[in-house]
Amino acid sequence: MKTKSLTKVTLLSIFFMALITAVTLNSCQKESIKPKTPTSVNTAGNIDANSSLVLQETSNILFTNSSTQKGLLPKGPDSSGCATITYDTANKPYTVTYNYGTTGCVGSDGKTRAGVVSLTYSSTDIRLVNSAITITYQNYSINAATINGSVSFVNTGPNGNGNQVITETGTIIATSSTETDTMNVNYSNEWLAGEFSSPASNWQFSITGSILAGVSTGKTGGLVITSALIKNAKTPGCNFYIQGTETISVTGQATQYVDYGNPGNCSGLKSVTKNGTTTVEKQ
Repeated sequence: MKTKSLTKVTLLSIFFMALITAVTLNSCQKESIKPKTPTSVNTAGNIDANSSLVLQETSNILFTNSSTQKGLLPKGPDSSGCATITYDTANKPYTVTYNYGTTGCVGSDGKTRAGVVSLTYSSTDIRLVNSAITITYQNYSINAATINGSVSFVNTGPNGNGNQVITETGTIIATSSTETDTMNVNYSNEWLAGEFSSPASNWQFSITGSILAGVSTGKTGGLVITSALIKNAKTPGCNFYIQGTETISVTGQATQYVDYGNPGNCSGLKSVTKNGTTTVEKQ
């Protein structure tokens, strides 16, 4: 088996799931706007936090590329040079593994990662019809949440608009000190722009679908995209969801309404409305 190890990773969390939606909150309910200092997503083991976290992490992994890489193979999650990368290209399907060890490190996005994430593929170019890439998490932690399981991406070819569609399905289990969330992922990613750029530039995706979850405590819930999420995956200075809406619900809790178009553009922020109160947070 041919294996090559590298100790330098240049991964940027940019990705491909263009999170957008133009969902309108109940116009009959006047919301109170209370901006606050943007904070990172709480990853203490809740369905709402973990579903949002998994959505962003898998997207960023798949659609982060480098002009120095062969083809369009993803660079993996943000490592800021602290992960050990191993390529196994002796036989198909090929595998690239990112090992952050047990102590982990802080990436350029401010998140602490530990554990292992691997990408399995037969072709480095996800633009090819029927091309598939599987992302597998092994005791992979981001801040407080520990993730196991896998998500597969398959290029199913062009849709009625002539844009290629990449399906995203799988099961992820997120564990914290208080609960275990089992999340079933089912997304569709439509390639809107930049598909034929090589190396990748100005990629843009439209994402629809949902994550349905169950919890060890008996709660259920999940994340549902209510209007297509749009993400610029390679635009310099704008690697954020720039438009779109989603709802996040959990048994016994008020529904959260998330709007990436407020304030939108390249702010890197989103508005979250719960119980009639809206706050502005980091994506």
